[in-house]
Amino acid sequence: MTRLRAEALTLGYEGRTIVDSLDVTVLDGRMTAIVGANACGKSTLLRGLARLLAPRAGAVYLDGRAMAELRTLDVAKVLGLLPQTPVAPDGITVADLVSRGRYPHQGWFRRWTGDDHDIVARALEATGTADLVDRPIRELSGGQRQRVWVAMALAQDTDLLLLDEPTTYLDINHQVELLRLLRKLNTEAGKTIVIVMHDLNLACRFCDHVIAMADGSIVAEGPPTETVTAALVAKVFGLACIVVPDPVAGTPMIVPA
Repeated sequence: MTRLRAEALTLGYEGRTIVDSLDVTVLDGRMTAIVGANACGKSTLLRGLARLLAPRAGAVYLDGRAMAELRTLDVAKVLGLLPQTPVAPDGITVADLVSRGRYPHQGWFRRWTGDDHDIVARALEATGTADLVDRPIRELSGGQRQRVWVAMALAQDTDLLLLDEPTTYLDINHQVELLRLLRKLNTEAGKTIVIVMHDLNLACRFCDHVIAMADGSIVAEGPPTETVTAALVAKVFGLACIVVPDPVAGTPMIVPA
């Protein structure tokens, strides 16, 4: 039984339907990329899977139970989320923000333990933000701020991790470093990761499952080597291209025609 799935999931905002009657299965122990053109429903789908957006129809299931029936605290213990545009409280420092990732695991009186300290320290070190702990979030660059948010998501230390465009604002070096870190968490720690991405070449290199969306529907899904073709790229992105093997990883690499 997969831990996270959706059946006939319909999502939208106000009077507009964005995602219509989708069946989605998040493969346990895999790193899955959700890809597609702007406004195709990627982030909306992720918000629905994370219970940030209530379904208009259908349901999301976590460990076999409808997520709508679960307590928020219970969900937060097993499912971590980095939304697309997180907002930090005014004046909060890096150390305080990342430490908030431990809240779901603490008791009624939120007693801080040595394990909490170690997990936060590892999250800061892994994201290259340990030297920023005393800085207010508002003083950081966009790239630094994004890495701090990722550190908070890692500090939550959940088995399931959902990230919405976490490489936004990052230069190419930090993009690759972050994706390598996520891949290591997936392969060595067994975490199931779902990530919304725009860079299809990086998605193919680092993820072992791809869900391609267009107009609120899933048009293809599977391993990148079987899914990402010139025809798919044309259908999803409207881009004429050729797909060749990545000279380093051997995964599909998109070259615009």
